[in-house]
Amino acid sequence: MGSRSDFVRTWLTEAPMGTGPINNYPALAYTIKELIESGYKPVKVGDLNKLTVEDVIFYWYGTEEHIELGTELHVKPQALVVSVTGKDPKLKGKKPYASELYTAILKDADKSIRFMSDEQLSDEGYSIWKKLQKLGHKVTVYDFNNPGRSMKSFSSEVELEEFFKHGDPEYKRYQYVLSEDLHKLGVVRMRFNLRRHRELTGLSLMDHGDVLVD
Repeated sequence: MGSRSDFVRTWLTEAPMGTGPINNYPALAYTIKELIESGYKPVKVGDLNKLTVEDVIFYWYGTEEHIELGTELHVKPQALVVSVTGKDPKLKGKKPYASELYTAILKDADKSIRFMSDEQLSDEGYSIWKKLQKLGHKVTVYDFNNPGRSMKSFSSEVELEEFFKHGDPEYKRYQYVLSEDLHKLGVVRMRFNLRRHRELTGLSLMDHGDVLVD
């Protein structure tokens, strides 16, 4: 596959689920436990557990019997895409925190992470973004329908706050990218800048002969 189809597969294909207000914990915990019972073996990555099944990776805090906080990610050519994140409701407001989870994943995976939009844009979700930014990670947003020309990276908490308060009712258009540092952000920006060039000049947005199946 070429760079254009890799871009589409990574940044423009729909993920199976969003991270919104639905409690995804029961289904996520059940899936992990079922995979372990089927013979898949998790490995330890620091304090995290990691389980890889073909092009899907599960990370979680806790044990095989009790998933405290976990996430399911799909491996794409240029990033990891979050499918489901869930936390034991009994641990709401307590450790482990989502910001810790995503920080640990960034270090292990060596790729940026793409999130589906949170249509509710809750205060809790916003606080996670602020924590991640304070840890030195870089937050980027783009319009799903116009990625190359809409990409914006936030350099300060003020910029991030302004975006979350701009009152646009169509938040579903937006996707979010979390990069570990400026170096990883540079790689993401390079890919989006190339996409922007293709959009502006009318070049094909797919590689010749590619048929996208996802």
